[in-house]
Amino acid sequence: MAVEKNLSQTVWKNIWLLILPYRKKVFWVVCLSLLSTGASLIEPLIYREAVNDVAGLFISQAKDSANVEINLVVAREDSLAKKESMLVSPKIDEAAHIKKTAPKPKHEKAKKRKKQPHTKTHVASRTPDEALQTLLWAAGLLFLINLISTLIWRVSENKNVRLSCLVEQKFIQNTFSHVLNLPLGFFSKRSSAAIAKQIDQSEEVSAVVNGFAQQILPELISLVGILAIMFWQNVPLTSISLIIVPFYLLIARRSAKKLESGLSSYYERWEGVSTRIQDALVGIKTVKLSGAENREAENLKSISDEAYRDYVARSRLSNKYVFWETMLTHFSTALVLGYGGYLTLQNKLTPGDVVMFVTYLDRLYSPIDSLASLWVSLQQNIASIARAFKLLENDTEPQRANELIIEKGKIEFRNVHFSYTADREILKGLSFVCEPGKVTAIVGSSGAGKTTTVDLLLKLFEPSSGEIWIDGQNISTLDASSVRQQVGTVSTDGMVFSGTLADNIRYKRPSATDAEVQKAAIEAGMENTLSRLPEGLQTEVGESGIGLSVGERQRIQIARVLVAHPRILILDEATANLDYATETEIKRTIDEIRKENTVIIIAHRFSMVRDADYVVVLSDGVVIEAGAPSTLITKAGWFADFAKAGETSSDEDAALEEEVDEEEKDEMEEEDG
Repeated sequence: MAVEKNLSQTVWKNIWLLILPYRKKVFWVVCLSLLSTGASLIEPLIYREAVNDVAGLFISQAKDSANVEINLVVAREDSLAKKESMLVSPKIDEAAHIKKTAPKPKHEKAKKRKKQPHTKTHVASRTPDEALQTLLWAAGLLFLINLISTLIWRVSENKNVRLSCLVEQKFIQNTFSHVLNLPLGFFSKRSSAAIAKQIDQSEEVSAVVNGFAQQILPELISLVGILAIMFWQNVPLTSISLIIVPFYLLIARRSAKKLESGLSSYYERWEGVSTRIQDALVGIKTVKLSGAENREAENLKSISDEAYRDYVARSRLSNKYVFWETMLTHFSTALVLGYGGYLTLQNKLTPGDVVMFVTYLDRLYSPIDSLASLWVSLQQNIASIARAFKLLENDTEPQRANELIIEKGKIEFRNVHFSYTADREILKGLSFVCEPGKVTAIVGSSGAGKTTTVDLLLKLFEPSSGEIWIDGQNISTLDASSVRQQVGTVSTDGMVFSGTLADNIRYKRPSATDAEVQKAAIEAGMENTLSRLPEGLQTEVGESGIGLSVGERQRIQIARVLVAHPRILILDEATANLDYATETEIKRTIDEIRKENTVIIIAHRFSMVRDADYVVVLSDGVVIEAGAPSTLITKAGWFADFAKAGETSSDEDAALEEEVDEEEKDEMEEEDG
């Protein structure tokens, strides 16, 4: 629990650091949200005045009716008195008496009548005109308040969206950039889909920013404002309203704690779903060739079933707590209506006050519910974002100030040791030299350490001990990026990205012109590929080169390196998927490159290393043979056997390709005929 708490605190701190550069924007969003919230707090007070004036109209009408009855009684009594008076004194001035006792005109009464205000225990009477005037005033004011509140909220929302986008963008870019600079070993046991999902936390970041700027403080201010107004208006009724608040908060807290638990494993399950989907789509050809469509679908169903069961369980748990919170809210409303109605009947409260309290009560629980729900949501967001921040905890490759400067391209391995794990050493004191302007071939059986050797040269890994030098510069003191920029590599597992062929070829050197890209493509043996594609270099290719053959994908990588003009060229099984004729073309290109650059070739084909200037034979991480190809052949060692087997294979390949070419030539002649 303490670890989770510390993790949460760390994440909140990191989020605050993300928001801090935009604190002025956050301030304005908060201010606008507060203005919108403050405007809406006035509405129940307007409701009260309107309801009381309408009630006052009924009171006035009741009074008028009572007055009419009284006047009738008085009139009858006056009439009887008049008759009696006339019998006693017939000389009375009848006209003067009528004038004296006649009621005054209504307009004279209206001039003297003053509109009485409502009190907390008394509703003053209102005329129809006065009630109508109040209703019109209330309707207009409510419309104006809602208009202003909505406009302010929309402005706040627009600013908040822009703020969220800025924070999201910075967060994703920083995390993505950090991950790209992690050592290669970090990716060896992690799914790319899972890492991608950890990086892309845009929705979670947006929710947190929105919670900070538009919800937490405005909801708190709304809650405090409502309580202040309610206590100011009526303490007993407010106290009744708050009876169930402790129970409500208890349920909300318990709900939050329950929903917080297991969030880490919950997100891991969904990352597993994403991983399974991406793996199947990336390897779609293998899936189809294996007839594994149904099996992959069943595997996804098995993984997703567990994730969805967890989702449904969490949803049911959330709905259970929402049910009890809603019931408590309705119970509180019933208490206010019952007690408020009683006070109204006792002339201790006006009808408008009851309506006002019910309206405020609804708004009282709204911010409490929002804050409780927001807390749960934020905990979920934090749990998800924490997985992205874990990526940032991994150390990136060290950045060095010194950059590689290649003058000749001499490479030296000096007693290099390396191991991926502590229990198995891959390279055991490797030492050899690659002379500039020469082709050095590194050969050996599978697992001998050939690819590991060039990975160390490219600073993808660091030697356990020993040193690697380029033109007298120890690469351990050099920036990895500067080394890789000047070393071109073609390997069997190189990536072809979604986009055009031209974009893929100029990936290592984006500034390459179309003419340079075209030339590199031809030198890499892509002439036939370009001729069969209607759009040539502008042809779009799918993810991982879907739509291209293995050989064509290999040629793209070769063209990518050729257009970059690297000072050092590494071909790691670069022609393994190419035919004999294309390999011959690549070798001619290498002969041109070697005049000014250093070339390292790793190959299982003797045809690729036959013309090398120097050969290094590895076995179990050590050099067992080294020298010119002709010299090693005379020694009748490992390389001699390799050469013998390679010569036979090359002759068979050449004969087979010659036969295929003849067949294609005959077919073309038949078509022309």
